[in-house]
Amino acid sequence: MSYPHSNRAASGAVLSAVRSPAAPAAAVLVLHGGSADSLLPVGKCSLAALRLFPVARAVARSMPDAGVYRLRNSVRGWNGDGAAVLGDARWAVSSIASVQPGLPVVVGGHSMGGRVAAHLAGEGTPVVGAVGLAPWLEPNDPVSGLRGVPISVVQGSADRTIPTRSTELWLSRAAAAGALVQRAEVDHGEHAMLRHYRRWHRLCVGGVTVVLDSARRTVDRS
Repeated sequence: MSYPHSNRAASGAVLSAVRSPAAPAAAVLVLHGGSADSLLPVGKCSLAALRLFPVARAVARSMPDAGVYRLRNSVRGWNGDGAAVLGDARWAVSSIASVQPGLPVVVGGHSMGGRVAAHLAGEGTPVVGAVGLAPWLEPNDPVSGLRGVPISVVQGSADRTIPTRSTELWLSRAAAAGALVQRAEVDHGEHAMLRHYRRWHRLCVGGVTVVLDSARRTVDRS
């Protein structure tokens, strides 16, 4: 059964299908960025949300057997503990799983969306791993539940908003906790992912592929 074109949560978050094949082999949920603090709603024309549409389209073109979905959050900010945006993402994963049960779900996100993806990666089934694009990763973000979980991170060497060095401590902690961390860099890439966007897209698709391949190998060994 394919997922409906869009679905709205009670919070106001909107989940949209970019590609929803009748018999998908996996699902990819794409999350947009945001700000540290803002309770303003995310509108249809939000640049943060629209920036992820071509990313989602690139994944859908390259992986025709995957269901690909975009989430528009209810609010723009992380706001302390991230409760609202984490709740929106968990609702989106649950919504996908309710229509397409048993599918492995890869959660990928840009900036704040990468932080959300990293949180969900440690929460287990149906999420099998995460892809972070210029992800906002705080040193004390949780790493529990990440043993054996693939995490693919793509960063830009010229990112001044979230420099690579600002993510090093969390990535080191995640690797020490057993996460399977894979990293790639876009030379001269900036936070907005506009410069060298084709490379950003290719590396995102590559990250999703790595996560799914790793998850399948884990299943085969069990």
